[in-house]
Amino acid sequence: MINQPKYSDQLSNEISYLREQNQALSTELAFHRKVFKQVHAALGAAKGFKSDEIVRRLAEENERLKSELKFARLSEREKEVLKFIANGYTSKEIAANLNISKLTVDTHRKNIQQKLEVANVVELLKIAMQIDFN
Repeated sequence: MINQPKYSDQLSNEISYLREQNQALSTELAFHRKVFKQVHAALGAAKGFKSDEIVRRLAEENERLKSELKFARLSEREKEVLKFIANGYTSKEIAANLNISKLTVDTHRKNIQQKLEVANVVELLKIAMQIDFN
């Protein structure tokens, strides 16, 4: 015979897990819909331009969208730290504003650089400037 309370707890845990997964997938789907709309708008805006101009604009839009996709990989705290970095704050100033240690800020910075696939702060700032933080 099945132990009812344990079975109910397992089902409850599984339902909670599936709800979390569903929420994550819904968020990802919303992001992809946004990207699709932006690409569609860029293609629509390309009508009437010379082919060189179209290619240049699409390449710029592609770079911006790739940056946004990378940005979506960051945790909320990493996004917060990136905003401070983009505004020219030092690690010590960021630590003071977020009430965390400088070492933690440096770890976030390292993780941000890995996730955004950049080698230095200049490249990091370039991506940060392409991204709308709102």
